[in-house]
Amino acid sequence: MTRAFDDMDLRDLVELLSEDEKSELRPAVMRVLERLPSQEVLRRDLNRRMADA
Repeated sequence: MTRAFDDMDLRDLVELLSEDEKSELRPAVMRVLERLPSQEVLRRDLNRRMADA
């Protein structure tokens, strides 16, 4: 079943979550993002966008 979600955009996947699930996940996501240097976040986003083009 997870293969069905492989090609979905992260925003679309998040929309499948309930508000409670989003609230529960938010602190963990923020901790991960705080550990990453902002340049790394930008690089990953750029690589993802280039792969989609």
